[in-house]
Amino acid sequence: MTLSHITATLMIALGLLTPAALAAAESANVTPAPAPAPAPRAPVTPIVTAALSPADPIVGVTRVTIAGTATAGATVVGVSIFPDGTRHGFTVKADNAGAYRSGPFVLEQLGTYHDIIRDSVTGTMRTISYSGSGDFRIAVEKPSATIVTGGQKRLKVTITSVGGFGGEVTLQRPSASAVPAAHVWWSGTRLRVPPSGSATAILNIRTLALYTRPGVYQVAVKGASGSVTHAAAPAIALTVQPPPPGTITATLSPDHPVVGVTEVRIAGRATAGREVIDDSTSPDGQTHAFGMDVSGAGNYKDGPFVLQQLGTYHDVLRDSATGAKAEVSYQGVGDFSTSVDRTSATVARGEEAKFAVTFKSLSGFAGDITPAVPDLSQIAGATASWSSPALTVRGTPPWSTLWLAVRSGDSTAAGLTIKTSSETRPGTYKINVQGTNGSVTHAAPSAIELIVKE
Repeated sequence: MTLSHITATLMIALGLLTPAALAAAESANVTPAPAPAPAPRAPVTPIVTAALSPADPIVGVTRVTIAGTATAGATVVGVSIFPDGTRHGFTVKADNAGAYRSGPFVLEQLGTYHDIIRDSVTGTMRTISYSGSGDFRIAVEKPSATIVTGGQKRLKVTITSVGGFGGEVTLQRPSASAVPAAHVWWSGTRLRVPPSGSATAILNIRTLALYTRPGVYQVAVKGASGSVTHAAAPAIALTVQPPPPGTITATLSPDHPVVGVTEVRIAGRATAGREVIDDSTSPDGQTHAFGMDVSGAGNYKDGPFVLQQLGTYHDVLRDSATGAKAEVSYQGVGDFSTSVDRTSATVARGEEAKFAVTFKSLSGFAGDITPAVPDLSQIAGATASWSSPALTVRGTPPWSTLWLAVRSGDSTAAGLTIKTSSETRPGTYKINVQGTNGSVTHAAPSAIELIVKE
């Protein structure tokens, strides 16, 4: 075998020459030219991968992870669309081998999740979808109930785990048209159901004496987790009946009024053409009496008016014709806080210390606050005085009262001056500063430490 044949054989073995080209070259008695070198390959862009494990988790129970590969050292950014449509983001770092892991975490909702995962270096993306197992069912203790116009009914609803599900179920408010002119609300709209267990909530229905017509109404009770919604079957059959003759009803509306802001009404039914007497006791213990005329149709209404005090009101309403009575208790929402600009001061006997006290509206509250220094009596010869443009004095001494007006969502500051005298003994005194509205009193978080020296 000649050197040219050996060379040609090696070129064929290395893929640099084809047998056909060799045969053609031999017939032409020429040395075959080597095959052209292959074109260089373009670099391969790493593809981001992602997978959920384990593959069939139980919602609210199983701890899962999302893991995969990306460019080594890259930041992996994920956007997760939950079954209820809300979006949540997460960020993890790929290690030197390109592996990354997010979790462990627990799926909180029933339905399908859709995640978009992106490699920050290459920009490549991967979309994955997954869901958990489990379910729930919803049931009402009593599928039917009867209520008198102007009355209230409480219905027990139970949410039970199915297939090990453990998570939050959002209770949906029944349609406003289910019971016309009635107020329907849950004791809590978010219910945590334990795995393989159950949880209960109370559905409250209050009818209005003037506007809720007697009849039978279907009230659908529904709950949702993620994109999964279940309803109790059958729906609640609510029978609304008129009150018996000679009775009186009373209802405050709307529910949960903001003290000092929301206009409310007390309405009900009584003997047609007569009068209703309302003896109302305010949260501060003061009583007031007023009368209301009853229409020819047997309806009466007081208001609109605004609750002026925090705490519980208690009204006793009496039908002047029959003597029948109805009692209703109610309260508004809102609150306030009390704070002092400093918590200590040192004075000599006969000197005075000044403080700035702030009363702040919370949750929309608006009203008058009575400032006070209840511990002052322990300091012999000491007096306290208040100053503020918002200060009002009501009544005549010794029964006069100081009031500070606080607007909704705002705060009011007042100056407090504590003056000692020659009768004040040296020592350290703890003084609380407080404010009161209705039956609610709030003191500053820390007492003032007043140091009196010779």
